[in-house]
Amino acid sequence: MLRCLHLAASRFERLSRPATALLCRPEWIHLGEPPIDWAAEVREQFRFGNWKGGVRLWLASLYRRYRPRYSPEELSRLYAACEFREFQFEAGGRLDFEAASFDFILSEHFLEHLNLPDALALLHECQRVLRPGGIIRTSVPDADYRSYAPPEPAGYPSPRVPWRHHQKHKSRWNVHSLSEALRLAGLQPKPVQYCSDDGQYHDDLGNVAEMARKLQHPAGELVATTNYFRRLPSLIVDGIKPSQFRA
Repeated sequence: MLRCLHLAASRFERLSRPATALLCRPEWIHLGEPPIDWAAEVREQFRFGNWKGGVRLWLASLYRRYRPRYSPEELSRLYAACEFREFQFEAGGRLDFEAASFDFILSEHFLEHLNLPDALALLHECQRVLRPGGIIRTSVPDADYRSYAPPEPAGYPSPRVPWRHHQKHKSRWNVHSLSEALRLAGLQPKPVQYCSDDGQYHDDLGNVAEMARKLQHPAGELVATTNYFRRLPSLIVDGIKPSQFRA
């Protein structure tokens, strides 16, 4: 039976309908954020002196209040269709699952919020809970190589935001560093969508999808799309657990 894990998942009310169509299924366990206190988040950004970020969050909260994507009844059905647990990864922590439990793991814009040793520790945990041949699809901001946007400023989202704050980007990634991190975790890296160091954008999703189809991978439908991601374009690299690996 197909089993999938979503790390640092957004609340479903923030996701598009194509995303929830793929993610709100019985095979998914979502480890995600608690309900957002938008007023507290806005006040905190203003307290930091991050006025731009505070205004952006305030406008986003107003939009979601008056133009919700889903009715309360729809949201209840989405949460009932799968499992959603509140999650915060701590340094030295472990994922609360047996080894070789999942065929597919999804991580979107989470690793950059961890210090490098913690990001590597989490990837090692993902390798442990993946089944042989399983795939983790990682998406992070391309901090330096991206040609579709300016390089990410140091201290993002603002130098005024403290380093321990959950919004702070504590590590920077490009296709080489993310691939190497996956390799160090015992996974075979496969860049999917990325910019090379000359700024050239590469989209290899079709080839990755064809590989999964030929191998009859149980998560082939998920490997063949990125419709579950909120932030595109991004740096996307798959990590594949060698099929001969024994947990």
